[in-house]
Amino acid sequence: MWYEIIPSFMIVTAAFGVPGWGLYHIHNLTLGNHFRRSLHSRWDRHMYQRDLRLTGNPYNVNVS
Repeated sequence: MWYEIIPSFMIVTAAFGVPGWGLYHIHNLTLGNHFRRSLHSRWDRHMYQRDLRLTGNPYNVNVS
């Protein structure tokens, strides 16, 4: 029947969803922000300031 696919669907959904969700929180614990971007090198600080100046949000890199 159609409902026999539900356990397999949940396993596949969890396999794709949990790593992204987990990395979001691991980055918060290790880097202090929810994104992988850090300010250790001069280039990263420059790009952070550029994005802040262009968009007002340094983590929103889409300019529209």
